[in-house]
Amino acid sequence: MNITVFGANGQIGQHFVNVALQNGNKVKAIVRREGALEATHPNLEVVVINYNDVSQVTATIQGQDAVVSKLGASLSMSRKVKDLPITKAHETILRVMEQQGVKRFITLGTPSIKSAFDQKQLVTVMPSIMAKLMFPTGFAEMNAISQLIHQSQVDWTVIRIVNPNTNKDGKGYAISLGDTKGKFTVSHKNVAKCMYDAIRKQECIGKMPIVFNK
Repeated sequence: MNITVFGANGQIGQHFVNVALQNGNKVKAIVRREGALEATHPNLEVVVINYNDVSQVTATIQGQDAVVSKLGASLSMSRKVKDLPITKAHETILRVMEQQGVKRFITLGTPSIKSAFDQKQLVTVMPSIMAKLMFPTGFAEMNAISQLIHQSQVDWTVIRIVNPNTNKDGKGYAISLGDTKGKFTVSHKNVAKCMYDAIRKQECIGKMPIVFNK
């Protein structure tokens, strides 16, 4: 596959790039700053762009099989929501995908984005409460991105995470669509593996699995 990865320089992004390359894919790793990603590989192209520049985004998406976003929302605790840069980037990406006929889109979110499958449990309820109280901008980003993807014409999947701070990979990863018991903790590597695996899984289209360590 030919895969474009936005936010490839973050911890999850770097793991994703490695997993994709190890599986024989060609990867365009998109970053905002020169030198943000120093990895090299015959099947890796690192591209520096402005995420809101339509022509630059188009050049990275045209002819690709899948687009993956690792762009993370701000953890600012300011009560005033000033800007939604991740939402703006998603808006540009989705518009270009529709124009170019590229269908498969995987993005990162949290359980602040509600799924129709969600049932009341800690992992589906607490993240929204905490985000609304502590990270208003991040909460607003998640809600705006949810609206964008639901209005889009792409085959989307949102991989939802709660606490991707552990360095332990456990026994791999498991997922919940929100209707079965989920857990809070997941490693960056397991998030990346889940996002990569979701690309080919038809059953993940239009779904929002919560990923966690086994």
